[in-house]
Amino acid sequence: MESYRELVIRPMKESHQKSETGLYIHYPFCQQKCCYCHFASSLFERELHQKWLAAIRGEIQKAAASFSDYVVIDTVYLGGGTPSLLTPEEVGELLASVRQNFDTQLNEVTLEVNPTAEVERIGDWLQTGVSRFSFGAQSFDPVVLRVLGRDHTPEQTRLLVEAAHRAGADNIGLDLMIGVPGESPRSLEVNLEALAELRPEHVSVYLMEELENVPFRKIWEKDPVSEERAAETYETYRFSLEDRGWFQYEISNFASYGYECQHNLKYWKYQPFLGMGPAASSHLSNFRWTNPTGLDDWLVFLDTGKPGFSEFVELTPEEEVRECLASRLRLKEGISLEELAWRFPEVDFSAYELKIKRLLDDGLLQINDGRVRIPSEKFLVSNSIISELIY
Repeated sequence: MESYRELVIRPMKESHQKSETGLYIHYPFCQQKCCYCHFASSLFERELHQKWLAAIRGEIQKAAASFSDYVVIDTVYLGGGTPSLLTPEEVGELLASVRQNFDTQLNEVTLEVNPTAEVERIGDWLQTGVSRFSFGAQSFDPVVLRVLGRDHTPEQTRLLVEAAHRAGADNIGLDLMIGVPGESPRSLEVNLEALAELRPEHVSVYLMEELENVPFRKIWEKDPVSEERAAETYETYRFSLEDRGWFQYEISNFASYGYECQHNLKYWKYQPFLGMGPAASSHLSNFRWTNPTGLDDWLVFLDTGKPGFSEFVELTPEEEVRECLASRLRLKEGISLEELAWRFPEVDFSAYELKIKRLLDDGLLQINDGRVRIPSEKFLVSNSIISELIY
């Protein structure tokens, strides 16, 4: 019986060329667990941190043994958790391991940074090869930060961004969370003032969601934010950010021209990526899989070499088309129907064409120069539009 690696490699061999592939490394520890967080993470412990470091290097080597002949790593994203708990030396060692084991042409290396990080580390991270910082500001309103239970202040975020600029960083992203209980018109004003002052190259605006199984649910139930109010806040940010020079390229993401997150674009453009670490997902050729979620399960999985994925799927061409549409329609540029037909020649698109026509007639899709897209003003109902199209 073929191993999962043999299954994945088989179609890659037939292409006779290496695929430009993103590499995501999941760091699963935080100094504190945010009450709204649904990501796979746990509290930092030095011993577990060291185990993770040794294991992630081993996973990089094992993955390279299988896939290095078929991929070129061109983006690396260190996410979490709180990967800024990694020292510059540790980040440097991880990036060196990637370069030693894979063919690399790195044009973007992102590190997610918590605003409580030591300012002195910024320049050292840049020296290791980090080229992009994503700061988890969440808000510059102290009221909102208290509601979220964050352990940093707006001033700490400002100091870090300013330090990054002084150190020569020229690709900085700030993440904001909106639709939060306690948010007010003043919150928006404070955030826009901070963005104007700090001038990051990239801004992400995330609506609070997925609260079913997190402690924040209790806070939300006491002071819920209506869908109408959240939508109004989102639309205000959308117009305000574009007026100030950050163009929207994805539902939640805005950037100065040329500063879109290249790694995340791989997800939205349905391009290949490898994921390392607990709960990390991969997508190569027509296969998608996800590592075990828990740290212990992931360590056992790596130690034994036996597949223990929380998910492993071989996608049919029809399933790939549905996933590709769902991803690409998150982008403001939408998707080229000609490109889609070229990419999946075995799929009959007649049913999609009928649905697209109906959605066009209803004003829920637009088409221009052969590209289908969701109108920006309909982004907040994009999930229902995409569902109508692909199911």
